[in-house]
Amino acid sequence: MIPILFFLLLIAGSPPAADKEKEFKKIAKMGLRELTAKAKEGLEKKYRGEKWEKYQFPRYVYSSEAVQVGYKIAVKEPELLAKFPCYCFCEEMGHKNLAYCFLQKGAVGKFDDHASTCNICYTQAMRAFLWSELGAMEAEILKAFKEIYGQ
Repeated sequence: MIPILFFLLLIAGSPPAADKEKEFKKIAKMGLRELTAKAKEGLEKKYRGEKWEKYQFPRYVYSSEAVQVGYKIAVKEPELLAKFPCYCFCEEMGHKNLAYCFLQKGAVGKFDDHASTCNICYTQAMRAFLWSELGAMEAEILKAFKEIYGQ
């Protein structure tokens, strides 16, 4: 009886797979405003009380709320962004993955200004963050990126 009760408590704490799939698809279709608001909300929830000024973001990070959210994701979750290629073709600039679009050599410390002018970069960062928070696997996220942004 106890193992069954434990199992029921465990699954009650997380949304059903169908709900996660529905939310995953919703994020894939979100426009910039909705995506930015949702990612901002997720950052505020996950990093409550974060002192963002300690990162000393360059002026270009403040060009829009979407850009700010993208850079905040990059400084808090560079390992997540490093798992995915960027679909804006910035590998020609030496970028090895999505983290490089925000951070020089993909590491926290120095910023790259590329993502501040590239809506593909910052929307990819927001989607990666939101999907990761849903519990999506790397392969699922990569597949969705290919569908949204192309091969």
